[in-house]
Amino acid sequence: MQITARVEYALRALLALASAEPAPLTAAALAESHALPLTFLQAILGDLRRADLVLNQRLPDPGYRLSRPAAAITVGQVLRAIDGRPAGRRAEPPANGAAQDVVRSLDRLWAAADSALLGVIDTVTLADLRDGRLPS
Repeated sequence: MQITARVEYALRALLALASAEPAPLTAAALAESHALPLTFLQAILGDLRRADLVLNQRLPDPGYRLSRPAAAITVGQVLRAIDGRPAGRRAEPPANGAAQDVVRSLDRLWAAADSALLGVIDTVTLADLRDGRLPS
């Protein structure tokens, strides 16, 4: 599984919002404080809003805030909101039978590794990241 820059930036923005809760932060403030391109970040925040992970508050203090507590948002939810369902590795099968067995074994290995990673990111929350509580 590859973690894209979009997911990385989304997590940075969400962690900043988690640290600021309950106060909202503007997209411009998030972009400046994390050295992120503003238009790129705005597109990411739009995806997070559509996934109901953030709210775009207009008044009295405009800005973004988490839609629920940081302890209720997992890294896996963020990954899916930004990049969709993680895709497993799919190699072209070789022409001969012996090599196909090797490729099938490798595919099972990569699927198990992806599953283990998903198991971790589906349990680690923004609050865990913010507070430095990570699995060993």
